[in-house]
This record gives sequence, structure tokens and C-alpha cells, in this order.
Amino acid sequence: MRMAAAVLFVLLSMTPSLAQGTTSRDRVMATVQTFIRANETANLELIVGTFDDAATVFFPGGQAQRANGKVEIREVFAGLFKQRIGAITITPRDVNIQMSGDLAVVTAHLSDLPTTPIREPMTFSRRTFVLRQVGDRWLIVHLHASNYLLPATKN
Repeated sequence: MRMAAAVLFVLLSMTPSLAQGTTSRDRVMATVQTFIRANETANLELIVGTFDDAATVFFPGGQAQRANGKVEIREVFAGLFKQRIGAITITPRDVNIQMSGDLAVVTAHLSDLPTTPIREPMTFSRRTFVLRQVGDRWLIVHLHASNYLLPATKN
């Protein structure tokens, strides 16, 4: 067993890094997935690490103005995380990635649009991430989080 592990280690160390075999789209989604994982677990350092130093964020509620830079972004997320009880689950739907050189735009919904009549008004959440390649990393330069109120369907 130890011999197999040693052989595997040698083979992996001789193989080019997996990151070198990934595409820009893969690395963009890896940043977004890291953001999501950090948000789900209220990991402040991890979430702030996904942002560029000069990033901006429009948060979906509680703060009308834009958060500018990592310091403000950290403050808002810290406040949001303090309000939480336990981890949350975020499952992006209808993810779309648009690439243009060293910029990427990722849009997603946080739930499926209802296919049946809506009895009570409900919130439909949307997210737009704008990322920029900085060296070999993709960092969020802008996040726009919005919630749309879907009205009740008339019968």
C-alpha cells in the first residue's frame, strides 16, 4: 500500500499542475464557487479573498448604497454573517458565463422560476459577478445582488 502511494506521489509530482489544464472559464467558476462556499459557511476571510482590492458590491437588501473596496465589503458581509444562525445552502441555477479577454461576467438565479401559478408574492434572487484576471487568478471586481418581487398570479 505504501509503495502504491509513493508511486502515485511521484507520478503526480511529475505531471503538470491541474490548474494548467483548466480553462479560464473553469478558473472563473472556481472563484464563484469559492465565493458561494464562503458565503454558505460565513467564512469572512475566504469570501473577502475572492474580491479585487477595488471591488464594488450592490447588496440585495438593507443597504442601498454601493460598497466600495474590500474594507467596506468585509464590513457588510461581517454584519450579514453575524445575523445568521448556522450555514446556508446556495444552489445557483441557470448559470451563464460570458468571457471577453481578461474579463468575465457570470449571471445566475438562486432558484428556479416557478412554473405553477404563484399564490403569494415571492422573491426571486439574481446575481451578477464581474471578474477580472489578475495574474493567474480571477477576482471579483463587481457583484450585483438583486431580488425581484414576483407578483401573485391572477387566476
